[in-house]
Amino acid sequence: MTRLILLASAVALFAAPSLAQTAGPCPGNVGSAAVSKPTWVLFDLGSAVVKPEYKPAIAEAAKTAKARQATKVCVVGQTDKLGDKNYNAKLAQQRSQAVASELIKAGYPAKDVVIASNPEAFGNMSFGSNDASEKDRRVTIIPR
Repeated sequence: MTRLILLASAVALFAAPSLAQTAGPCPGNVGSAAVSKPTWVLFDLGSAVVKPEYKPAIAEAAKTAKARQATKVCVVGQTDKLGDKNYNAKLAQQRSQAVASELIKAGYPAKDVVIASNPEAFGNMSFGSNDASEKDRRVTIIPR
């Protein structure tokens, strides 16, 4: 399922050249850890709109990644478990793309942004009322 989501993401990205140029899993730690601490961008339920209060944090992540000469910045979208799985997969991708667009606007090169998604946090596990946790409705920016 993850491969299917990533393939669909790649097709969508090449159709939208203003977004990042690479879709797929984030590069692993090849001899080094992340360049700096990951940044979280939280979203409202069912939304892929970047809240204004997170735009400065995204711009700072782009600035830091450039200053520390990160070779890639991974942008990983995620959703909570509420709702349809297909909808959540699409929403996670849209969230990643929205944050990637903000990184690019802030000056980080599009060719060095990798978009990935991890819809429905925690897979098939159910946590009852915690299935709608705000921290699961996020994009994580990971400089590498």
